[in-house]
Amino acid sequence: MVLVASNSYAAVKAGSSCSKAGIKSVSAGKTYTCVKSGTKLAWDKGVLNPAATPVTQAASPTSFGDLTSRVDGIIYGAWLSAKQQISNSASPLGKVTFLVGPNTSAIDAKSEDSLNLLAKLYTNSPQVKNLFVIKYSKPDIAWAQQQYESLGPNNKRIGAAASYCLDSSGCRGGIAGINANGDGVILLGQGGDYGYPDVSGGAIGMDGFVLSHEYTHTVQATNATCRNGKGCYGNLPQWLMEGAAEWSGSVARFNERYSDFLVFRTQRLSNKYSNAAQYSPEAVNSFLNPNPIFLPDQDNWTYWAKYQDDVYTIGLMATEILASLKGPDFIMKLYEDVGRGQTFVDAFKQEFGIAWSDACPLIASAISSELSRGIKK
Repeated sequence: MVLVASNSYAAVKAGSSCSKAGIKSVSAGKTYTCVKSGTKLAWDKGVLNPAATPVTQAASPTSFGDLTSRVDGIIYGAWLSAKQQISNSASPLGKVTFLVGPNTSAIDAKSEDSLNLLAKLYTNSPQVKNLFVIKYSKPDIAWAQQQYESLGPNNKRIGAAASYCLDSSGCRGGIAGINANGDGVILLGQGGDYGYPDVSGGAIGMDGFVLSHEYTHTVQATNATCRNGKGCYGNLPQWLMEGAAEWSGSVARFNERYSDFLVFRTQRLSNKYSNAAQYSPEAVNSFLNPNPIFLPDQDNWTYWAKYQDDVYTIGLMATEILASLKGPDFIMKLYEDVGRGQTFVDAFKQEFGIAWSDACPLIASAISSELSRGIKK
């Protein structure tokens, strides 16, 4: 530790002698400068120092009623609740088996660390006991699809492996589900360029985020396993499924430093909302609440097909609001409740103490306000 002395002197008085022109001294709330007056050196009349403004974190919202007035505290409040959950929890992660293509160099040797962070975030919710992660690149598309189909996830998609390798830079993205045995299955492309900044590992950080995002889907599916194991997560909004995975994956991967999380979050959102004016409270409310009933065994997601990225990004902001108010546990409790047969609106009222029809306009106003004030807020 180095102690650096400043040019400060006691009992400075305007007009009294000083030793060297140009030196300054702070006394009684003023800064005095030594100036030459005729043949003498003397302190000038001094300049009043402005009061220091303390730097404080914006207050987090405490209820749906103060979301808009405390919009600047939502992002940090949600991140902090996630960090505390991760820091205070033991990981319930089950056995993980990584299957790497014969011609593939797996990215992120610390993938299991990313999974453990996400598992801690939802430590109070049931999770898969066995997880299979298939890592592959373009030369191994056929191999990856065969591995994926042999593990038999309930949401199995024909041609899934090839669909994540359409970019000329390589394979990126993935898909997750659970199979009839309750095992988690993640198909994860390797080597693609996501074009995101070098935050906590650059491409490796992005890979860890995608893996955490996909693992969130296995937790959602595990907690909403009705319909004879086929899953009823479709009885909740699609923006909640993808938005919760976006937020969960990013806060888990970047839980150590808020600055890293904020850089990553800003990059994910800012290039999509340059024209924030089109996201009025009414427009966001319509996006969040097109079908307030969410009937069982119906196609409740058709409405969102036209929105593409919004289910991820507006969904992230909506999830963030819920997490800032009640913490991450309550995000997954919605899936547990629906898995036990409740509707989304009944589960929301039970967990958040307010009707979804009353909460949704308030959430929409807060998101619209956040976008209008700037993503970095």
